[in-house]
Amino acid sequence: MPVSNALSHWIPAYAGMTRNELIRASLGRESSKCKPSCPVTRSGGFTLIELVAVLVIMAALGTMAMPRFALNDATVPAQADQLGRAIRHAQAMAMSQGRALTLDIQSATRYAITDGASATPLPGTSSEGQRYTLINGVTLSGADLEFDSLGRPLNGTTLADVTQAWTLTGTGGNTAGVSVQPVTGFVSVTP
Repeated sequence: MPVSNALSHWIPAYAGMTRNELIRASLGRESSKCKPSCPVTRSGGFTLIELVAVLVIMAALGTMAMPRFALNDATVPAQADQLGRAIRHAQAMAMSQGRALTLDIQSATRYAITDGASATPLPGTSSEGQRYTLINGVTLSGADLEFDSLGRPLNGTTLADVTQAWTLTGTGGNTAGVSVQPVTGFVSVTP
């Protein structure tokens, strides 16, 4: 289909050309190089094969890089937060129940909220009760902590006068700390 004569005075060089010829000319092709029956193709972008090849290479590199990241060390701050929440929970339960409760460090990987008289954890929502287990090789060091009926930390039968602290250590050497302030029982977690 030839270009309209109304446009031919604006573009004298393209007058009388068909639409395909105009497209070829705008893409830099000469009409003498390609016959009018040549399809107009555009080059650019990526083929599906190229995209799949890049994804396969990235997946292979990702699987090689995964062992370099120590997942255990990433969980140390999260488990320190969990210990801090368990301490706050024991403190709140002591105040709401009006009795002394203890955060009992049962082993290097396990702690529980007990009544202090026995090592049996208080009932909770799970079958374990108020017992918590550290995972991924994280260990805990520190002593038991008792709260009175007002939520204040105790040192034996008297109010605690020093900060009590626990350290959580991952297999890669990453550490986090949890501490409880004397008198107020304020809990702080330091990753």
